[in-house]
Amino acid sequence: MKLEPLCAQNDHPELPSLTRSIGSGRYFRLIAQETLANILRLGSLQTLARDQYLIHEGDETPPTLYILVEGSLAVVSNEKFILRLDSPGDVVGEMAVILSAPRSADVIAETDSRLVVFPADLFRVDRNSPHASVIYVLFSHIMAAKLRITTAQSMIRKNQRVSQQGEIRIGIIDATPTDRAVVRAAISERWPEAGIEEFENPLQFQSYPAARHFDMVIADPDPYFDFERDANSLATLIQSILLRGASAFILSHSCQDAARRELLVRKGADEVMAKPCAPFDLGHAIARIRVLYYQNLELDRAESAAETDRLTGLANRRRLDQFLDALITVYPDNRNPFSLVISDVDNFKHYNDTHGHQMGDVVLESVAALLAKNVRRGDLAARFGGEEFVIVLPNCGKARALELAETLRVAVESADLPHQNQQPNGNLTLTLGVATYPDDATDLAALLKSADDCLYEGKRVGKNVVIPAG
Repeated sequence: MKLEPLCAQNDHPELPSLTRSIGSGRYFRLIAQETLANILRLGSLQTLARDQYLIHEGDETPPTLYILVEGSLAVVSNEKFILRLDSPGDVVGEMAVILSAPRSADVIAETDSRLVVFPADLFRVDRNSPHASVIYVLFSHIMAAKLRITTAQSMIRKNQRVSQQGEIRIGIIDATPTDRAVVRAAISERWPEAGIEEFENPLQFQSYPAARHFDMVIADPDPYFDFERDANSLATLIQSILLRGASAFILSHSCQDAARRELLVRKGADEVMAKPCAPFDLGHAIARIRVLYYQNLELDRAESAAETDRLTGLANRRRLDQFLDALITVYPDNRNPFSLVISDVDNFKHYNDTHGHQMGDVVLESVAALLAKNVRRGDLAARFGGEEFVIVLPNCGKARALELAETLRVAVESADLPHQNQQPNGNLTLTLGVATYPDDATDLAALLKSADDCLYEGKRVGKNVVIPAG
């Protein structure tokens, strides 16, 4: 069926709403609304019923670009789920335009869906013409945004790695002692240098001190969560594993079900395997994760020098800015919160004037070490300048951020630092301000100002406190 382009009507009644909806999508936020509206006029509206195919794997028809307006699409290859597209402005088919190759996956409507379709003839350019089609303006925004998002995601993942080898720790969450013993034996054989912590249930793991890092957690959630009704609780468990910097390895009987495996991967699991499994398969998966661990360790050692403050060993301002840009790029689409903690060593000028800058540097190094020790893997502790530090807390709402900030305050207050008894308050302390995206601000400048205002309010009311925004 031939689709009628939107420009066939001088004033298509849906064009303004289509422009607003698609313009809010992650690929089109930087394109002017008027320009986007003019480009959308060249496309046509297409409706798909649930379970209807949009693209068939192997199809060699001329390439078509699709932009989702509403609904949900599943991308499937060789009967394996790859990803879901369910936000206005999500794009399908752009790689076929670049490569002009057979389609690499099926795309199926999971719900009744609507799309704007740009047919192949819009991408044809007369080789003798000095002009390119206006559709390439749209295409350039899509590819630039995809590159920006991919780079941001890589930056966030990189921050979860380690640049110095410390104690390697692997967690096992399983209700069955015999199954824990099987996993423990496989770890001992394939990753013998790793320490092992065992937990009988997810709550026990989630209650473990947040500062304790793990490099891998092998979990069987079957006894605790119902597949159909407890998807959110399952997602919370996986996120709690990832927030400790660990690879999330789900090993359970229910992983025999393809839908269960798909759900686990979508929720963030790095590895899924069905019980019962052959000892070789389990050991091979553990060995593969071990190899990745050491590869990442070497990679980060090579990269860290340019991103580290020489005095404190924390991230420098360059890395802080890059990490914040990555979060603000990715998190609006993930609809996740992240928090900022800005801290300042109280009465530091008095300390420098009394004991000299060399001793001041010793204090800054000591405070930085306490901050690094008490944040979670995946958090970023950075020197902001002088005696001021910033801690960035991904996937962290206000309540949890306040708990972590208080932990940092107490750690410095309780530390035995040189000449601290000669400070105006009889101790070396920190004041901290906390702000959370998106509750307190939706752009970086406003978020930093919000946390900074809280810091100065803390200084005003007496120092050595944590002050939240809002």
